[in-house]
Amino acid sequence: MLPAVDRDAIIADVEQTLAADMPDVEVVDVEVGGAGGNRILRVFIDHPEGVNHDLCMRVTGLLSRYLQDHAVEVSSPGLERRLRKPEHFQAAAGKKINVRTFGPVEGSRNFTGFLISANGREIILDEEGRRITIPLDQVARARTVFEFGQQGLPKSRQTKKKRR
Repeated sequence: MLPAVDRDAIIADVEQTLAADMPDVEVVDVEVGGAGGNRILRVFIDHPEGVNHDLCMRVTGLLSRYLQDHAVEVSSPGLERRLRKPEHFQAAAGKKINVRTFGPVEGSRNFTGFLISANGREIILDEEGRRITIPLDQVARARTVFEFGQQGLPKSRQTKKKRR
């Protein structure tokens, strides 16, 4: 694995490059891994009009300087998005998420529940009726949880299909 300083510098460079050249493209996540000749740079992006192959190719072109030392993969974040910035958590308010912490919080390190609120310091989850406050600096990894159907929505928000 790359040293943390190199990893952080690459992530900052990717975010700055895309912000300058493609401001409508959001960098959702960046993963840097591997060693020697097997280094990989994964960039997960989003766009107001969606992510398609052409957009991924254009972003890869902007990151071509990394192709000498890394395999570069650019894609959409998918249905279960990683949450790593305070604004990612704020945008996910009301959604079901999974959070893993560095150490125990209220006796556990793994939580799945609905995100009630988030600010720059902490998130508040509703895990089956229990409210849990998790400091953001304790979050090791977090992602949205995609469920098929309309599970989790209050009955009043579920739509009924009409017969014709």
